[in-house]
Amino acid sequence: MQSGRLEGRMAMSIAARLEIPGEPAVSEPVLIENISSHGARIVAQRPHLVDDRVVIADTLGSFRLDARVIYCTSRGEGRCAIGLRFSEAAAVPPGSAPGPGAAG
Repeated sequence: MQSGRLEGRMAMSIAARLEIPGEPAVSEPVLIENISSHGARIVAQRPHLVDDRVVIADTLGSFRLDARVIYCTSRGEGRCAIGLRFSEAAAVPPGSAPGPGAAG
């Protein structure tokens, strides 16, 4: 059975921020759970609507990617899991994100 993804995702736990294009004052800290060149799954504190346009950026400035919200589900305790699809296939630089268990 195929999962519907074009490629596998790399599991990780890295701090990042989610921004709303055109609203520079809106920047929310998030956690990237997994990522591929086509999309990512993040954990955020506030929900976002499907088809919302967002920008995901790591806290070190290694990457900044335009994306669209594909899904948003509650995880309880005031957190949401958000699926993102990047506007263009992204080349996330190797080594720009620490692996599981790394401080971040």
